[in-house]
Order: sequence, then structure tokens, then C-alpha cells
Amino acid sequence: MDECKKIVFSFNSSDEKSFAVIQQIIDNLDNTNLEIFLIDPKTPNPPIAESNKYEFISPNQMTGIDLIISVGGDGTMLKSTKLAYELEIPITGINRGRLGFLTDINPNQALSVIKDIISGQFDIENRMLIEVFVRDNNSLNSIGYAFNDIVISRKETGRMINIETLIDNKPINTHEGDGFIISTPTGSTAYSLSCGGPIMKPDVEAFLLVPIAPHTLNDRPMVLPSSSEIILRLNDKKTDMVGIDLDGDTISDLKPGQELLVKKAGKTVSLLHPENYDYFDNLKSKLLWGVDNRND
Repeated sequence: MDECKKIVFSFNSSDEKSFAVIQQIIDNLDNTNLEIFLIDPKTPNPPIAESNKYEFISPNQMTGIDLIISVGGDGTMLKSTKLAYELEIPITGINRGRLGFLTDINPNQALSVIKDIISGQFDIENRMLIEVFVRDNNSLNSIGYAFNDIVISRKETGRMINIETLIDNKPINTHEGDGFIISTPTGSTAYSLSCGGPIMKPDVEAFLLVPIAPHTLNDRPMVLPSSSEIILRLNDKKTDMVGIDLDGDTISDLKPGQELLVKKAGKTVSLLHPENYDYFDNLKSKLLWGVDNRND
């Protein structure tokens, strides 16, 4: 990738601190050939005035953009990543949230790192997404993509739900509990981790299947190759429907008689990191590995 000529900052316009980070970077970029745009992935009309230093842009105008810079937490990064995937634009992230597993640029170092990335100095990493379909009778419809995970969970009931899993059309198990997670390696540090799933390095080509609060102790997480096709069926006829969440956003419902088909998406998304980025350094920083606080 050559030097960037057109960049887009993606952010939540209701977060003034994120915009302040963007403003500071824009004010100190000395590349006069650089075109700068702003987009809010949640709000069509951000309550921020335009400037002679940048313009607002909508997704359907982003032809020719070289880089998306997401500023915020992992939630903003997840929404921005979907856009980067659809438009096949590389993306990087500046952390304005809490943990920030996806956004690895510290705001205090953002200006120098962004200057390096714009000039072509970065490490690139291609990460997989999953695509989710609903099958109803003979109809199969895509309902979206997930960078972290798809979650199916009970809705408006205190009872357990019953989910059957099939892998490559072979019945594997029936799960009773609060729900079920199918995660990418990127999502292994998200909801899956809090449910007892393992951490997977993002360049591993695999799915992670994790039950949520399973009724039996022998219902354990599984790791599958990314070439697998996974089918989930709702077997409980007493339950009207369960919710389907993609990366934390409720997308649809799964009703008895319907199936979810989950498989690897057809493309990857390109994440740009600072030079010499190390995934395990990021983990150690976020999870405080090797830190002993007992004597503090």
C-alpha cells in the first residue's frame, strides 16, 4: 500500500472526547496533499460543523478512500469494520474506550502513529468475518456479517432454550442453557471469553463454539476449522423465538422451524497496526498478564 491520499475518520459524534482526538490529529497533519473526511457510522447528520480542513462523507461516496481511522471504543470499531469490509478499505483504530482489544493505538501516541501509517509505515493483518443466513423452508437469506461473534440467546423468558448444532450437516450436540456463541478468533476476547472460551490468535483460521450457561457440565467450547458450515436449530417448541445478535446488535429472531447457517465470509478485512505490533503484547497490556497486584 502506497502513501494515503484520502482518509476517513469514523467516530461516534456524541463523544466529544473522540472528536477532540480527531481534531488534534487533523490540526497537526502537515501533509497538504491529504484529503480528510469524517463519518459517523451511527448518525447520518452528525451535530458537528464542517471545516475547511475536512468534509463529511457518506458510505456511498467513499470510492477511492485509502484508509478508515476508527476513533472510539471497540463498539465503534466493530461498526467501522463492517464498512471497511463492504468497501474493501483498510482500517485502523485509535482507542477511546476501555479495554480496546480492537483499537490498539493509544490516543497519546495517535498523531505520530497515524502519520507513519499515512506515509506507508505499518504492519497489515487480514482478519476473517462470519456471514449468517436464516433458512426458512426452502428460502435462504443472508442477515449480515460479524467481526466478533454471533450470539443466539433467550428472549422474554426465564427458561432455558434448546439449540441443536450440526457441523457440515452432521448432528453434533443439543445444548440447553441461556444461549450459544459462534465466534471468530478476533471475537475470542469478547463475550466468548467471559463464557469460558479460549483465546485464539487472530490469524488462526477457525470458529469457536461456546455455550452460554449450559445446563450440563459436559457441554464444552469447541474449536472448528473455518471451512466448516455450522447450522443451529431451535428445538424448543415452547419458546416462540430467540434473539440473534451480530457483534452485540440485535438483528433478527430465530423461530421454531427455522435454521441459522453460519460460515466464513467471502472476504477478509485489512487491519493496519503500528510497525512492530505484537498481538501478545496487546494481550499482556489489556489482561495484565505478569502483573502482581498483591503487594500494592
